[in-house]
Amino acid sequence: MSTRADRVTEAYLAGCEAPDGPLRHARASLELSETKRLSWPRLLPRPIVVDEAEYRAFGRDLVTIYELVGGLPRRLFDGDFTRFRTALGIDDRHAALMTRLLGEGPPPLYGRADVYYDGSAFKLLEYNIGSALGGLDMVGTLPKAYLRVPAVAGFAAEHGLGFLDMGSDLAEALRNAGKTIGAGEPVVAIVEGPGGMTTYGHQRRAIAELLAENDVECRVGEIGDLRYHSGKPYLDGTPVDVVLRYYGLEEMLAHPDCDALLEPVFRAHEAGQVVVWTPTNVFGNKGTLAMLSEFADTFEPAERAVIERVLPWCRMLGRPGAGPDAGRIEECVRRQDQLVFKPTGLSGGQGVVIGQEVDAGTWRETLEAGSRTGSLVQEIVRPNLETVIDPDTGERSEWYALWAAFMTPSGLSGGGVRAIAPGGTTVITMINNPDVRNTCLFTC
Repeated sequence: MSTRADRVTEAYLAGCEAPDGPLRHARASLELSETKRLSWPRLLPRPIVVDEAEYRAFGRDLVTIYELVGGLPRRLFDGDFTRFRTALGIDDRHAALMTRLLGEGPPPLYGRADVYYDGSAFKLLEYNIGSALGGLDMVGTLPKAYLRVPAVAGFAAEHGLGFLDMGSDLAEALRNAGKTIGAGEPVVAIVEGPGGMTTYGHQRRAIAELLAENDVECRVGEIGDLRYHSGKPYLDGTPVDVVLRYYGLEEMLAHPDCDALLEPVFRAHEAGQVVVWTPTNVFGNKGTLAMLSEFADTFEPAERAVIERVLPWCRMLGRPGAGPDAGRIEECVRRQDQLVFKPTGLSGGQGVVIGQEVDAGTWRETLEAGSRTGSLVQEIVRPNLETVIDPDTGERSEWYALWAAFMTPSGLSGGGVRAIAPGGTTVITMINNPDVRNTCLFTC
């Protein structure tokens, strides 16, 4: 991180040294709605500071990576989308649903990049391109809550801190989406999959609060709650103009009424009665980054420079039905301590195996199984450590930080951090690791 960001961070930590220091207890002073408290149950004791110029420069690189990913079918497969999705290991059933609303080009820029800072630069680990983005309800909202704490507001004014406001950028994107079907001020439905509100309802309602703060009318529910009148979807009796899609493909395919639930949404989008935001997650497949890494030499010099600057070495390991990739497996066995294994079609840290955290036999078995089901291997990036002072004890501790950079059609729109203390696995996911904490970013 830049010298300036380090200096501001040390100043914040210094303000947390005294047992009764207001910065030390700022988290406890946050004024949050009950919905937001339920959505963010495990907060790190302090926000993280990032150099705005450095962060925005990385955001511009993320726009380039997005454009390159969206152009892969044309640039590597002569425009043949079937060859492209087959190379990613996407079968016919998945492809039919993924591409139903795709149109002629990639979807609008919308996603979350998961990133490590390696001590000198940001490195892209995954690019979650699509609408089901966790954590966006915190971006912009939590910094505002911190700034309502007088001690934090004073510190921010003294050091020139700001933040990127995801809420306003997302609201603008959804309004623009609604305009494509003639909706002046659209009603947005945040739609979960079957049973999803039981697990994620508080998070979806927090997003609705975020959008309401930006004057966007929202409804929240599950895909099965939608009702249709002359093809137009309604939720809670209100006609819907934009569907912010949080139903995942895998959960839909696992449901016996998958087609019956999806088809009327598809037809409404195709008929111009609703806009599904965003219509597909095909470009969020992890294998797209492996393609960029492996074929970087085929791109223009400026594009190749971006790939090499932000993307660790990454390779596809196999595709469904392709059989073991013997040569690649042996290379990965030799480099076990340098690599992480990831299934291409899963999210939330599912199936991720870090080479140095398992024995040699388990590593080989993972590689061989993965080569049959679609997976990739990526060079490990060492994450930076963020210092935290415990509000109760005053003890200092170091936490590995996984950064999230949120992207909208306007570009970089904010970020957050998930963190975990060293000593266990370094797979940092809020879904299945109760030791992970999260927080927001301030820029300097």
